[in-house]
Amino acid sequence: MDHPVIRMFEMGKRLPSPRNPVMPIKLFLRCLILILPFVVAGHNAFTQVRYHFYYGRVLERGAKTGIPGVNLSVENSRFGTVSDETGSFSFFVDTIPAILRVSHIGYETRIILLDETSYSLLLYLGKKATMLEEVEITASRHEPFFRDDRYAVLDYEIDSSLVYLLIFRQTLSKMELICKDLNGDTVATSARFSFRPDRLFTDCLGNLHLLSHDSGFQVYRDGNRLHLIHPVRLKKYKDILKDCVAATPGVLYFRRETNHGLGAEYFGLDRITSVKTPITRVTDEKLLKMLRRNPEDAMMMGSPVQPDSREAFVTWNYTRKILYRPVKTSLHMVGENICIFNTPDQQMEFYDEEGRFLYKLALKTGRVKDGRWTKEILPDAVTGKVFTTFVSNGRYALYEINLDDGSLKKRLTLFHFFPEKIRVHRSAAYYLYDDPTDPDNKVLFRQNF
Repeated sequence: MDHPVIRMFEMGKRLPSPRNPVMPIKLFLRCLILILPFVVAGHNAFTQVRYHFYYGRVLERGAKTGIPGVNLSVENSRFGTVSDETGSFSFFVDTIPAILRVSHIGYETRIILLDETSYSLLLYLGKKATMLEEVEITASRHEPFFRDDRYAVLDYEIDSSLVYLLIFRQTLSKMELICKDLNGDTVATSARFSFRPDRLFTDCLGNLHLLSHDSGFQVYRDGNRLHLIHPVRLKKYKDILKDCVAATPGVLYFRRETNHGLGAEYFGLDRITSVKTPITRVTDEKLLKMLRRNPEDAMMMGSPVQPDSREAFVTWNYTRKILYRPVKTSLHMVGENICIFNTPDQQMEFYDEEGRFLYKLALKTGRVKDGRWTKEILPDAVTGKVFTTFVSNGRYALYEINLDDGSLKKRLTLFHFFPEKIRVHRSAAYYLYDDPTDPDNKVLFRQNF
């Protein structure tokens, strides 16, 4: 094609400037229109936010009917919703973990921890009771529940309205089992044992057992007499009952140690089909990370055989029991639900009787400035309340855990220093105390609050 412009281009001559000044602007706008969608798409991809979708129902505790109009709001955010006429709800959050406040007029407010455990929630609200302000009992009445000049208490267990005591005299050579009611009156006694028992133990089904160094016996009360029945070797007993920690009509719940005691896994076993269902795992990640960095410690943790030399045994025992102390996590029946206390992460996980996840709460132990948290969980099976303790210079303070928001409230300070085996039953704290001025005369005390 013979064209003046083409001839000029082929000859290497410069093209003349266009006479129309609008043409460059149009060309720029067309290029901008083509490029802009790619710029916007890239920006959106860079700033994209991942939303987490939660859904579930709010039910009235006891009645188990849906509660309409419940306000669910995520703290420090604009996210939230209100439950519909059936108690159902759904909402989004853009950041987890997050704190969800669940409130309704006439009901207790609940504080829920949102994370990736489950996006399906089933929340129960109890009706708010009008109560006087509770105060800490600093000078509560304490009394010896069992004290005898001839006998001392080796161990005890509380079962409903009865207290079973394993007592001894003359340095453990003569041992008996007695049963008292909550008034302190003796209900039943056993014959003197021809062997040396070590402790009492209540299994997940509520049966009381007497354990020795090699055998286990179930305790049976027949009127005013206590008998030992169904003797089994201790190994078989531990294989069957040691890991079982709770039971519902349909499911047995087990706790099994993992990672050399630095973790635990929980699972349920259907009592009819024997189907095993995993529930959750709890791990002390801080100690586990430290163990990975120290191969010598890992070798000692993995060796169940005690060293022969005394020096090696001290190091082995210190590493296993002090330096890498086993995780204190536990599972308990709390009302109609199962609660797993995840002490390393300071959380409480709630499940229904069948092991289905309900919700999670943060355990606010960090707000308590009353010594070191012992991580002991003390449920009161009668009142349904749960307690824990803090220790400072040998003095133990008992705190009640609020099961709606995870906060803690001080209830009392135990009277004696360095108490042993603290239990809570019917709003009273029981504990063993060994008087240093009177050796071999350990006493069971009760302190009401």
